[in-house]
Amino acid sequence: MKDFEFSFPTRVIFGRDAEGRAGELAAPFGPNVMLLYGSDRIRRSGLLDRLTADLEAHGLTVTLFGGIQENPLLSKAEEGRRLAREKKITLLLAVGGGSVIDTAKAVSLGAKSTAPLWDIYSGKGKAQKALPIGVVLTTAATASEANSVSVLCHDELHLKVALEEPLTRPRFALMDPALTFSLPPRQTASCGVDIFSHAFERYFHKGQQGTLRSQMCAAVMRTVIAELPKALARPDDYDARSQLMWAATVAHSDMLGFEGDFACHAISHVLTTALGLPHGVALGILMTAWCKYMLTDETQAIADFSTLVWQVPPCSSQIQTAQNGISAFQDFLCSAGLPVTLREAGFGNVSLEELAQQALPGGSGTLGGNFRPLDYGAVLSLLQLAQG
Repeated sequence: MKDFEFSFPTRVIFGRDAEGRAGELAAPFGPNVMLLYGSDRIRRSGLLDRLTADLEAHGLTVTLFGGIQENPLLSKAEEGRRLAREKKITLLLAVGGGSVIDTAKAVSLGAKSTAPLWDIYSGKGKAQKALPIGVVLTTAATASEANSVSVLCHDELHLKVALEEPLTRPRFALMDPALTFSLPPRQTASCGVDIFSHAFERYFHKGQQGTLRSQMCAAVMRTVIAELPKALARPDDYDARSQLMWAATVAHSDMLGFEGDFACHAISHVLTTALGLPHGVALGILMTAWCKYMLTDETQAIADFSTLVWQVPPCSSQIQTAQNGISAFQDFLCSAGLPVTLREAGFGNVSLEELAQQALPGGSGTLGGNFRPLDYGAVLSLLQLAQG
């Protein structure tokens, strides 16, 4: 194993009615709370009113900041930054999933910095302080409730970038699986694939392989394989939802290790911004295409993945075992109601060259690299396999 340092400072309260402790945990941070949320789903369910009443019962002043959409936008974060300063906010309470939490992370940095927010995300500036963040989780996928990573999309440049900033790791996360019951089936499926991808991209890391790491990554992936169909068949299956919620946190909070080969994630950012594909849908298409691309030169690795994760029986040839695993992967996506190619998703005629250029501007550099780096030609070939 490689040398490492590890801490997990986020306080997690997991279980039924965990959100009922929001006021108790928010009060020590100061009097002014900004409650960030996305759609009116939390208003219609009564969650917004319950949280507001609890916060106010603990002597807190609540400022609402809603309308946050999937793929968090720079313009929305800037709006939140201005509001946080105006209202002298002392805690950001993100109520939602990855997009809401990531927006809160951007607001937390922007409210305490004079640098342009995009400069911070593009690496030109560095934040020194951040507002504290708490989370009430209503969507299980990104583990943004317990990590220091966030993504932000530039409205005009149509770029999506990720930032790892320890200052933005949430102080507490209230995780009630019942709050995910109302997620639509397609969003539930997409979130499940996102969970899977975080373990998948950690599993395929040539410098971090080992019995414990491989088995832990496989356990997360197998949990999604086993529990996602249950949640889709019965949306109020508390046990299935709880298994998925904790799997999401485990997958992307450094519990599985700190590194991975995140080429599929990098390309998925292009597909979400350029084509409007949901993140998990894009990842499902790309992961199976990635496996196909690696099949010839990395046959044993794909075959091992197939037997360990997809539990396909070993065949007389490794390549057949690997192919059977990829087929099982695609069958799983189909059973969840998700496309397995860009063509199935309605993008059969998109310019793959333009997408590859967006992934690697100027055609230079590489993506990934902890398993096998992808240059422009490799990205284009992978996209060709993804198109179907």
